[in-house]
Amino acid sequence: MIHPKSAEQRSRHGTAALVIACISLVLSSVTCGLAVLGGLDDSGSSDRLPLQSEPVVASASELEAVAHVTLPPGTVLLSAAYSNGLETRLSAKFRLPRSELDAFVASGQFTAALTPGLRAVGEAENVGGGNLWHPESAKTVAGIDEVTSTSDGTSRAVLLDLDSPSMVTVYLYAGRG
Repeated sequence: MIHPKSAEQRSRHGTAALVIACISLVLSSVTCGLAVLGGLDDSGSSDRLPLQSEPVVASASELEAVAHVTLPPGTVLLSAAYSNGLETRLSAKFRLPRSELDAFVASGQFTAALTPGLRAVGEAENVGGGNLWHPESAKTVAGIDEVTSTSDGTSRAVLLDLDSPSMVTVYLYAGRG
Protein backbone atom coordinates (compact mmCIF):
# COMPACT_ATOMS: atom_id res chain seq x y z
CA MET A 1 0.00 0.00 0.00
CA ILE A 2 1.23 3.49 -0.86
CA HIS A 3 1.37 5.94 1.98
CA PRO A 4 0.51 9.49 1.09
CA LYS A 5 3.16 12.09 1.96
CA SER A 6 2.44 14.29 4.83
CA ALA A 7 2.15 18.06 4.39
CA GLU A 8 5.43 18.45 6.28
CA GLN A 9 7.28 16.16 3.83
CA ARG A 10 5.82 17.95 0.82
CA SER A 11 6.86 21.30 2.30
CA ARG A 12 10.46 20.09 2.86
CA HIS A 13 10.67 18.78 -0.70
CA GLY A 14 9.27 22.06 -2.07
CA THR A 15 11.73 24.12 -0.03
CA ALA A 16 14.65 21.95 -1.18
CA ALA A 17 13.58 22.34 -4.82
CA LEU A 18 13.29 26.12 -4.38
CA VAL A 19 16.76 26.34 -2.80
CA ILE A 20 18.31 24.29 -5.64
CA ALA A 21 16.54 26.46 -8.24
CA CYS A 22 17.86 29.66 -6.58
CA ILE A 23 21.42 28.29 -6.42
CA SER A 24 21.17 27.30 -10.09
CA LEU A 25 19.96 30.80 -11.02
CA VAL A 26 22.83 32.46 -9.13
CA LEU A 27 25.42 30.16 -10.72
CA SER A 28 23.96 30.76 -14.20
CA SER A 29 24.04 34.53 -13.68
CA VAL A 30 27.65 34.44 -12.49
CA THR A 31 28.68 32.22 -15.42
CA CYS A 32 26.99 34.50 -17.96
CA GLY A 33 28.58 37.57 -16.42
CA LEU A 34 32.04 36.03 -16.55
CA ALA A 35 31.50 34.97 -20.16
CA VAL A 36 30.58 38.53 -21.14
CA LEU A 37 33.48 40.09 -19.24
CA GLY A 38 35.90 37.44 -20.48
CA GLY A 39 34.93 38.25 -24.07
CA LEU A 40 36.14 41.83 -23.79
CA ASP A 41 39.70 42.85 -24.56
CA ASP A 42 41.59 45.70 -22.85
CA SER A 43 39.84 48.34 -24.98
CA GLY A 44 36.38 47.07 -23.99
CA SER A 45 35.80 45.59 -27.45
CA SER A 46 34.45 42.08 -27.84
CA ASP A 47 35.81 41.76 -31.40
CA ARG A 48 37.93 38.59 -31.18
CA LEU A 49 38.36 38.47 -34.98
CA PRO A 50 38.91 42.08 -36.02
CA LEU A 51 37.94 42.98 -39.56
CA GLN A 52 40.41 45.86 -39.75
CA SER A 53 44.00 45.89 -38.53
CA GLU A 54 45.29 48.59 -36.24
CA PRO A 55 47.32 51.20 -38.15
CA VAL A 56 51.03 50.45 -38.44
CA VAL A 57 53.95 52.46 -39.77
CA ALA A 58 54.24 52.10 -43.55
CA SER A 59 57.45 52.14 -45.54
CA ALA A 60 58.09 54.13 -48.71
CA SER A 61 57.69 50.96 -50.81
CA GLU A 62 54.32 50.18 -49.16
CA LEU A 63 53.25 53.77 -49.83
CA GLU A 64 54.16 53.41 -53.49
CA ALA A 65 52.43 50.02 -53.82
CA VAL A 66 49.16 50.97 -52.09
CA ALA A 67 48.84 54.51 -53.51
CA HIS A 68 50.12 53.63 -57.01
CA VAL A 69 52.66 56.47 -57.10
CA THR A 70 56.42 56.71 -57.47
CA LEU A 71 58.33 58.83 -54.98
CA PRO A 72 60.87 60.90 -56.92
CA PRO A 73 64.53 61.31 -55.92
CA GLY A 74 65.02 63.61 -52.95
CA THR A 75 61.70 62.64 -51.31
CA VAL A 76 61.72 62.63 -47.50
CA LEU A 77 59.04 60.43 -45.93
CA LEU A 78 57.84 62.21 -42.78
CA SER A 79 55.08 59.82 -41.72
CA ALA A 80 53.03 57.01 -43.20
CA ALA A 81 50.44 54.69 -41.67
CA TYR A 82 48.70 51.68 -43.12
CA SER A 83 45.66 49.64 -42.06
CA ASN A 84 44.33 46.59 -43.83
CA GLY A 85 41.26 44.37 -43.55
CA LEU A 86 37.89 44.86 -45.17
CA GLU A 87 39.30 48.20 -46.25
CA THR A 88 42.83 49.19 -47.17
CA ARG A 89 43.70 52.64 -45.86
CA LEU A 90 46.97 54.54 -46.06
CA SER A 91 47.93 58.09 -45.22
CA ALA A 92 51.32 59.62 -45.77
CA LYS A 93 53.07 62.94 -45.38
CA PHE A 94 56.29 63.56 -47.28
CA ARG A 95 58.38 66.34 -48.78
CA LEU A 96 59.82 66.43 -52.24
CA PRO A 97 61.82 69.00 -54.19
CA ARG A 98 59.52 71.39 -56.04
CA SER A 99 61.38 70.51 -59.25
CA GLU A 100 60.07 66.90 -58.87
CA LEU A 101 56.40 67.80 -58.40
CA ASP A 102 55.41 67.27 -62.05
CA ALA A 103 57.16 63.88 -62.11
CA PHE A 104 55.34 62.82 -58.95
CA VAL A 105 51.91 63.81 -60.30
CA ALA A 106 52.64 62.11 -63.64
CA SER A 107 53.78 58.90 -61.91
CA GLY A 108 50.42 58.57 -60.18
CA GLN A 109 48.40 58.67 -63.39
CA PHE A 110 45.61 60.32 -61.42
CA THR A 111 42.12 60.30 -62.94
CA ALA A 112 41.47 63.83 -61.67
CA ALA A 113 43.37 67.00 -62.45
CA LEU A 114 45.52 68.94 -60.02
CA THR A 115 43.27 71.80 -58.89
CA PRO A 116 44.66 74.99 -57.32
CA GLY A 117 43.06 75.79 -53.95
CA LEU A 118 41.51 72.32 -53.50
CA ARG A 119 41.87 70.91 -49.96
CA ALA A 120 41.31 67.25 -50.85
CA VAL A 121 42.79 65.93 -47.59
CA GLY A 122 41.91 66.83 -44.02
CA GLU A 123 42.21 65.52 -40.49
CA ALA A 124 39.76 62.69 -41.21
CA GLU A 125 42.24 61.07 -43.61
CA ASN A 126 44.94 60.69 -40.93
CA VAL A 127 44.97 56.88 -40.70
CA GLY A 128 47.58 56.50 -37.99
CA GLY A 129 46.89 59.51 -35.83
CA GLY A 130 50.04 61.10 -34.54
CA ASN A 131 51.07 64.72 -34.38
CA LEU A 132 52.75 65.22 -37.78
CA TRP A 133 49.52 65.48 -39.80
CA HIS A 134 48.53 69.15 -40.18
CA PRO A 135 47.18 69.79 -43.70
CA GLU A 136 45.07 72.67 -42.34
CA SER A 137 48.25 74.66 -41.65
CA ALA A 138 49.07 75.03 -45.38
CA LYS A 139 48.13 78.40 -46.82
CA THR A 140 48.79 77.93 -50.55
CA VAL A 141 47.47 74.56 -51.67
CA ALA A 142 46.53 72.48 -54.66
CA GLY A 143 44.78 69.14 -54.57
CA ILE A 144 43.71 66.03 -56.40
CA ASP A 145 40.50 64.25 -55.43
CA GLU A 146 39.82 61.17 -57.52
CA VAL A 147 36.22 60.28 -58.16
CA THR A 148 37.15 57.39 -60.45
CA SER A 149 39.45 54.93 -58.73
CA THR A 150 42.41 53.02 -60.09
CA SER A 151 41.97 49.62 -61.77
CA ASP A 152 42.09 47.80 -58.40
CA GLY A 153 39.51 50.11 -56.78
CA THR A 154 41.92 52.39 -54.92
CA SER A 155 40.79 55.99 -54.62
CA ARG A 156 43.31 58.67 -53.76
CA ALA A 157 43.28 62.21 -52.46
CA VAL A 158 46.29 64.52 -52.37
CA LEU A 159 46.88 67.91 -50.80
CA LEU A 160 49.99 69.80 -51.85
CA ASP A 161 51.33 72.39 -49.42
CA LEU A 162 52.99 74.92 -51.74
CA ASP A 163 54.06 77.43 -49.07
CA SER A 164 57.80 76.77 -49.55
CA PRO A 165 59.44 77.90 -52.81
CA SER A 166 61.89 74.97 -52.89
CA MET A 167 59.96 72.04 -51.33
CA VAL A 168 56.42 70.68 -51.56
CA THR A 169 54.83 68.95 -48.59
CA VAL A 170 52.46 66.25 -49.80
CA TYR A 171 49.56 64.84 -47.78
CA LEU A 172 48.29 61.69 -49.46
CA TYR A 173 45.40 59.37 -48.62
CA ALA A 174 44.67 56.13 -50.47
CA GLY A 175 41.78 53.80 -49.72
CA ARG A 176 40.20 50.69 -51.17
CA GLY A 177 37.25 48.63 -50.07
